[in-house]
Amino acid sequence: MFNGLSGISRALVIAGIFQVAFPVAAAKLQITGTIKAAPCVVDGANSNIQVNLGDNISAAILGRAGSGSEWIEFPLTLKNCPTTTTSATATFSGSEAEEGADLYKSVGTSRRVQIELQSQSGANLGNNKSMAQLVNPLTHEAIFNLRARAYSVNGGATPGSIDGVLQIAFVYE
Repeated sequence: MFNGLSGISRALVIAGIFQVAFPVAAAKLQITGTIKAAPCVVDGANSNIQVNLGDNISAAILGRAGSGSEWIEFPLTLKNCPTTTTSATATFSGSEAEEGADLYKSVGTSRRVQIELQSQSGANLGNNKSMAQLVNPLTHEAIFNLRARAYSVNGGATPGSIDGVLQIAFVYE
């Protein structure tokens, strides 16, 4: 069979025979990914969103334990949401008040006062609490109706400023 072939040619034919004799291994390639909704634009995010609880809160209003100032209602609006975005969830975080995880710490000059944040329906939005909102398919906006106030767990709030900073993380679907 190999009589007319040179040594190199015989080696190639033999290698070809052995190559066919070995089984071929199969491999599976699995490709995955996740498509996420694009973000909306936070209205007013080019500057810090300011909520003024009032410049004339009487220390007497926060004089007794468990007292709070008037609620200040305000919207937090997401606008220019992509048409594929149907809902948004906001998670609020900040420095917890030592008096309770549902309150935020005020770092202003007033003492014995905390900051309380809720949805306008009364759901507490303390540290790491979330609130979901549907995106309006016509306006491409989601409006989180919120309210905040000064609160004194122990009473005896002193005159001075109220100052707190919260971070809001949004997840879109």
